Amino acid sequence: MDYLPPVPSSDSQPSENNGVLQDYDSIPWKIVWNEEFDAGPLDSARWNVLDDPYGYGNRSQHYKPENIEVSESNLIINTKKETSQGFPYTSGAITTKGKAVFKYGKIEVRAKLPSGRGLLPAIWLWNNEGKDFPEIDMVEVLGQQPGQIWNTIHYEVNGVYGKDYKLSELPNLTTDYHTYGIEWDSKKITFFVDGTSIYTSTTYVPNEDMYLFINTAVGGDWVGEPDETTEFPVQMMVDWIRYYKK
Repeated sequence: MDYLPPVPSSDSQPSENNGVLQDYDSIPWKIVWNEEFDAGPLDSARWNVLDDPYGYGNRSQHYKPENIEVSESNLIINTKKETSQGFPYTSGAITTKGKAVFKYGKIEVRAKLPSGRGLLPAIWLWNNEGKDFPEIDMVEVLGQQPGQIWNTIHYEVNGVYGKDYKLSELPNLTTDYHTYGIEWDSKKITFFVDGTSIYTSTTYVPNEDMYLFINTAVGGDWVGEPDETTEFPVQMMVDWIRYYKK
């Protein structure tokens, strides 16, 4: 497993580089892990592909390995209207669980998200200890509201669930690629779209190893079910993923 050392928080004291004191914010980011999807199929040494009729939240999809492909330097998650294991839809999901974990630094994902009522594309981080929380949602978009982005941190303190989130109004995010990112240190998490900060959270900041999870869910309590306006099949396309530290 790729365990990467934590980066100092942005409120750290200046560091010494070749005998010269540097302010932390002036130190350039360096890529320490990346995925460009330049060669297929998906590398099983780096990624897990789920085969899971995942019903949490009353979801309506079966995540099938056949719905994941790498083509033209993109990861493609195909979502289809077809019955599988009792679910009326199939989709895809991948994770880095057990293969690469992340703690602090900057993570960016360039992706084109699908739209349509009842679709829920997401790029998120889940704790590596197998607990329900914490969870960092870098981006979630309800398919029927393609101009809104949800950035959320789910957490639990002394057995009590909490969340800190922001819903931002943006132009339609599903017509083209956009870069979704976070900068994460021990004090705060800042969410970005195309390099522009849209939200900073300090309410609860995870300080543990987390792994990356990318998927398109279908249906359920939050997003609702697809209807006759939802076109299938649809695709979520991921161009690249980059993890930086200082």
